[in-house]
Amino acid sequence: MIKINLLPPEKRKKLKKVAPAKKKAGMPALLKIKLKLDPLVVSVAALIIAVVLIVGSFFWLGHKESSLKERRDTLQIKLNRLNQVIHRIDNLKLQTKQVRDRMEVILEVDRNRFLWPRILDEISSALPRYTWLESITEITPFPQLTLRVEGNTMSNLLLSELISKLENSSMLTDIRLISSAERVHGSYQTKYFVLEADCALNEEVSDTTAVAARTP
Repeated sequence: MIKINLLPPEKRKKLKKVAPAKKKAGMPALLKIKLKLDPLVVSVAALIIAVVLIVGSFFWLGHKESSLKERRDTLQIKLNRLNQVIHRIDNLKLQTKQVRDRMEVILEVDRNRFLWPRILDEISSALPRYTWLESITEITPFPQLTLRVEGNTMSNLLLSELISKLENSSMLTDIRLISSAERVHGSYQTKYFVLEADCALNEEVSDTTAVAARTP
């Protein structure tokens, strides 16, 4: 497109001189405004970002702390329950031990109380006819009970019968004939005997201990 300037020559020069001056004068003002606004915007933006980060951190830390407190409280409740269970178990163990100790005492008393009646009953049941006893002596006490039986019978056959019956006893074991001798009772010849036996309920011990217990 062709432009034609119809102004007089004088005015053309003024316009040429003034027009560039306006452009040159307007450019620095815009640059100054931009330079003044940019640092402020950057500072405000940085401040806003920092505030957002700080507030967000506080919220996150608060949520984390609350979660940790809840977990701690839950673990504390579980720990308290476990401590109660452990305490109950300890009490049950203690009660069980006390009951066992009492039972041991009761069994020991019953064992000793009924031991000799049963032994005497077994010996009395094993006596053949024409056989009588003079004494029954405890050599070593229970639980390593060894006893000695002294008596008289009319013959060796009756003495053998007595030993055989005692060997079948449930309360006596290891029947041993220590000695036998002839004796006169009035007008009768008798056989005096000494037997030793162990209780069948004795606890097992070594041979050395058993020999030491029997040695006077």
